[in-house]
Amino acid sequence: MNLSESVSVVGLVLGTAGSVLGVLNYLRDRHKVVVTLHWDLAVTEGSGYDHTKKWGVIRVTNVGRRATYVSHVALKLPTGYDDTHLLIQSGIAGTKLAEGDPTAVYVVEQVGMEAYAKAWHKIVAQVSDSTGAVWYSKKPRADERPAWAAGAG
Repeated sequence: MNLSESVSVVGLVLGTAGSVLGVLNYLRDRHKVVVTLHWDLAVTEGSGYDHTKKWGVIRVTNVGRRATYVSHVALKLPTGYDDTHLLIQSGIAGTKLAEGDPTAVYVVEQVGMEAYAKAWHKIVAQVSDSTGAVWYSKKPRADERPAWAAGAG
């Protein structure tokens, strides 16, 4: 193997390694949003919410390395209802979430949710960001049945 062939092989190896590192860096640096939905949470007196009622909470966290702007937050309803989404009033204004920012919390009033009791296990939180990406919470487990769905089968 002469010098020009050796340099070609080294160039090929370094070029491939550079391309792989570039792709891995791109995949690492994207934003990623994690959404959770919890029902039947109690609040303390003086918190600004009625402490005699139970509340739902949607938590939105950016676990990626790039900032994102959450444009709206909603509850996604299963098919078969007149509405497809229930928009969360406090989530309309949107919020910017950068790497390391605290979790954005949206409180959901459970009044009126009884109408969706039969499909409680299919209701998820939905968050849309400024890039057009839509992020969903996981569906609740069977042992996480909210109080407003207690009468449903």
